[in-house]
Amino acid sequence: MKPANCRSFEDIGKFIFLSDEPVKADLIFIPGAPIKQLAEHGAYLWKEGYAPKILVSGKYYMKYESLEDEFNRFSASTGDSLGCATEAEYLTKLMVMHGVDEKAIIQEKESTNTFDNAIFSKKIIEEELKDEKIEHIILCCQAFHARRALMTFQSEFKNIKITVCPVVTRSISIDTWMDDLKSYNLVLSELRKCGEYFMGDKMYELR
Repeated sequence: MKPANCRSFEDIGKFIFLSDEPVKADLIFIPGAPIKQLAEHGAYLWKEGYAPKILVSGKYYMKYESLEDEFNRFSASTGDSLGCATEAEYLTKLMVMHGVDEKAIIQEKESTNTFDNAIFSKKIIEEELKDEKIEHIILCCQAFHARRALMTFQSEFKNIKITVCPVVTRSISIDTWMDDLKSYNLVLSELRKCGEYFMGDKMYELR
């Protein structure tokens, strides 16, 4: 039975676990993390024809020394690094294994956090993909990361429409995030970052 005072938690869940229905777009974008579900969901979206290309971004998270170090110390990683040096290479290899044409995948291999994902990928869109008129992207991210990922990409991709199509990872969903303290703290950390990271004019100017 739900407690009588659960409204705040329900509202937090609705805010953090943003999710749109997939629609046709110009590009699927995957912010890197060494998690198989991201590659599987990106491959699904591509094979269903929602966009002709996938831009996958990520070196390894900034607190680690290498992708191998990330796999060794990051409890949410699954399997092994498959001999890859970056998250982008790892997710690419998995997507190819799930039926994506490797020629449809563009890799950004320098970013170490979400802001880098957006900033470095924006440069690729403006330089390498400038003739393709990218006006609409599908953001394929982890479900608990959906709101902050959207806010990050909104702050950089100011003239590009963003549809958020997340996938549940680490068994953390809108229905399960309060089931254990670790998941609860992770989601509340996301809520804190949504305010902390975007104070000032970074998002205010988009109002």
